[in-house]
Amino acid sequence: MMKNMNPTLNPVQNAALDLIRSDAGLIHSLVTLSTHATLETNFIMMSQPYIGLFADGAEQWCRKVGVGAPTFHGLEKEYYTKMRLSHKMFEMNYPELVSLLMTQLNRDDQYYQLKAGMAGRILGYRNVGVDLYDNEFCGNTVLCNAYNPLDLLTNPSSGEEVKNMSIIVGRIAAFLGCVSFKPYRFRNEMFKARTKDYHFFEDCPLKIKTDWGFVLFSVLCSINYVIVFLENLFVDEIPQKFKYAYLQYYYLCGLIKSPELSKAVHLEMDVSMRNKDFRNCLSHYGLGQYMKDEDIIDNDLLKGLTQRSFSMGYYEAKETIYKTLIGLTTQIKEIIL
Repeated sequence: MMKNMNPTLNPVQNAALDLIRSDAGLIHSLVTLSTHATLETNFIMMSQPYIGLFADGAEQWCRKVGVGAPTFHGLEKEYYTKMRLSHKMFEMNYPELVSLLMTQLNRDDQYYQLKAGMAGRILGYRNVGVDLYDNEFCGNTVLCNAYNPLDLLTNPSSGEEVKNMSIIVGRIAAFLGCVSFKPYRFRNEMFKARTKDYHFFEDCPLKIKTDWGFVLFSVLCSINYVIVFLENLFVDEIPQKFKYAYLQYYYLCGLIKSPELSKAVHLEMDVSMRNKDFRNCLSHYGLGQYMKDEDIIDNDLLKGLTQRSFSMGYYEAKETIYKTLIGLTTQIKEIIL
């Protein structure tokens, strides 16, 4: 059954509100973990696209249906519009993606080279931090810095600005009631997750030390953040495990099939489940343009969206997407590692 049904909303709107509350619960859980745990990885920074997706989508949806949630003021709208767009990073055409990631890598390199000083430049320095869980790459600091609209490295006030911008997310999530829910249960063994610093490309795990090698490495990190890290971090099945994996899948369909990337490397990927309407519902909570009252399945984690889109239940659809993404990461690892 839906939680705290709003009597002023119709069944489809209440289903959308339940999905928004679920996303708020995940944000609350990640923040709780970051303040009470000793999990030393970049897992919060790797979640930035999904925080932006929630903040911008929830603020717009609540404002449109008039449920009275806090709204953006000042620079908050611009900040979260840009941050939510970072979840579309792999929708960029290949040359733009290469330019974005390599520009960020070069900026990071210049920053850490300067910080290391002469001794560091002679003895060696590190320019990229990498997250690992169970020896799988699940994140890197170049992606983390590229996701954020602010200059996190060289702007001394960026930390305070990020903190100030985060207040609205907490206010929206609190309005939706997430702070009254217990955080999602997590596995203690996840604290075995660790970080390791490398120098790309002089001392790094890649055997393909080229621009497209780093792009594929970042694709690998981005996928594994969801299907390895988040999948294993939380004990219970939560819809974000599938939601975030599907968004990865949706945007990668175009990148993997792009002629520019295909010239560098051949990768196989089943694109048959690429569905724009389904993607829009996940990204914008706009179920009303796609679902009817009779389509809603109250006890389904995605409220019947997978049945409507693919004639599959939630778990079958998730298994199919995971299988595709695991197949892609297996190919990437064989090529670059």
